[in-house]
Amino acid sequence: MLPASAPQPAFERTAAFPRWASGVLFSVGRPPRRETPVTDTYEALKPELVRPPRGNVPAGARLVRLRLPDRPGSLAGVTERFAAHRVDVLRLEVVAREGGFAVDDFLVSGPGLQSALADLRPDVMVLAERENVDLPDPGLAMAAACASVTFADNRRGAYTKLVEASLGLVFAEAGFVCIREPHDLLRPVASTVPKLPVIDGGQASLLHSALHSGASLSADGRVPWAPSAFRDLLPGGTVAVVPGGESSFVVLTLVRRDEAPFVEAELARLAALVTVAVGTLQLHDANVALARRHRAPVSWYAARP
Repeated sequence: MLPASAPQPAFERTAAFPRWASGVLFSVGRPPRRETPVTDTYEALKPELVRPPRGNVPAGARLVRLRLPDRPGSLAGVTERFAAHRVDVLRLEVVAREGGFAVDDFLVSGPGLQSALADLRPDVMVLAERENVDLPDPGLAMAAACASVTFADNRRGAYTKLVEASLGLVFAEAGFVCIREPHDLLRPVASTVPKLPVIDGGQASLLHSALHSGASLSADGRVPWAPSAFRDLLPGGTVAVVPGGESSFVVLTLVRRDEAPFVEAELARLAALVTVAVGTLQLHDANVALARRHRAPVSWYAARP
């Protein structure tokens, strides 16, 4: 035991605080105070609402996805039919070639579009038709999407930008991001649809399958890919699910209003974008950890005589 006249040693203490002490600053000789008011739990956890982006589409233009035989002259035959019905082809992209067929996207404009599409049948199948959907250069669109995600200010911003950017890369009517919580719960953190519920770990879903396999998956909208209470809030068409992270902790999902399939090129672009988003999230986590290390520890000093 130290003599009464000896000064008591100062010491620092960094033991874990009780749960009620979260967000409280301590100072010697003063009562504890809260630095900021407590945020309502629901407000903190509810997903960010995302507004689908609108492309710079020429007036009256429509996006048409066609499936045609993959043989010489097929594409020329399609453009000839368009020209015969006074339909202008503004942009064109070949998005898939497999099984003897090609899938092409056309951005077209003209009064005779429906007549031209009817004239192309049955050799050519119309997979999708959309208004107010752009067909940008795929390289430039990918660069813009990656930049949008990496410039996010925080984690919630990164999730929001991921949904928004993915809908700029691939046409769909709805999209959302979920993160995996303990016990395999999937919690929506950003969505174009409000009030999406949590998906319980005990419920079968395509999202859980993608997270456990680490592979991008797609399914027909008629398949029960998620609990009905979840699917009822979303369009009823084809769904694409893209997981991300080393332990697959985040999953991006896009949903269409019809049965237009997601092609491999679209899934590959979405997977690349999710990879960029995961890197951005890891950087935000590293910055938070660094800030916490540089924060001064809470100390108590014994009163000196």
